[in-house]
Amino acid sequence: MMTQPIRTFKDLTSETAPAGGNEITKIGFTVDDRHLIELRARYARAELLANAVGDGLLWLGRQYDRLVAGIKADMKVRAAEAQLHRMTDRELADLGLCRADISFAVREAAEGVVPQIDGVTGLVVAANQNLRRAA
Repeated sequence: MMTQPIRTFKDLTSETAPAGGNEITKIGFTVDDRHLIELRARYARAELLANAVGDGLLWLGRQYDRLVAGIKADMKVRAAEAQLHRMTDRELADLGLCRADISFAVREAAEGVVPQIDGVTGLVVAANQNLRRAA
């Protein structure tokens, strides 16, 4: 029985490279070069992760600010409605409002809601349909 000779790494063949390797495999990196490449890759990954976390925190901060601003605006609208509801009917009539129009009038002033336009004549329908006038 005959034994096979010991095959070295450069004698091995692969499907992608002929025996002895190709031009890319012949480019050798020293240990210091490999260490430097790995270190740069780590820094790049760390920078990418830090940027992603920072952007996420900024987005969360903006969402929180929007939430707080919305709650504050709603509280102001509700306070204005409450103040108008505390008025007497006579005081509301002086303002040209009735109790049913309070919420619409406050939201119209706060949010800039435009009264609906009558589809038939094209005229603007006033939010307050109170036709009574104080004498």
